[in-house]
Order: sequence, then structure tokens, then C-alpha cells
Amino acid sequence: MEAGGLFLIGDGLLGLLRPRRYTMLWHVGPQLGRAAIEELADHPRLARSVYAAEVALGIVLFVSQASKDI
Repeated sequence: MEAGGLFLIGDGLLGLLRPRRYTMLWHVGPQLGRAAIEELADHPRLARSVYAAEVALGIVLFVSQASKDI
């Protein structure tokens, strides 16, 4: 869980910094997935919102797991 949280935090931060460029790195896979990626790339504010939510979820996962270890 901690590793998943760290991945989400890092992935989200990269997306927040350069939403269009980073989103296009994920432009692979089935047509439905590529269409969603293109939509995010065309709307950087929406992409930043998605990436901010990803960072928040990563923090929640990391903290919840870390608090169990104490």
C-alpha cells in the first residue's frame, strides 16, 4: 500500500507540473483509453484536477498504511 501511495504521489506531481506533456506519455492501449488521454491533454485544467486528486489519494494511502506501522 505504501508503494502504491508513493507511486500515485509521484505520478500526480509530474502531471501537475506538465499536464499535457505528461498525459501524452500515457497515450497507449485501446482506443477508449487513448480517447480519454487525448481529452485530458486538450484540457490542462481538468488534467491538473485529476492529478491533484491522484496526489491526495496517494497521500491518504501512504498515511493510512504508515499509521498502521506505528
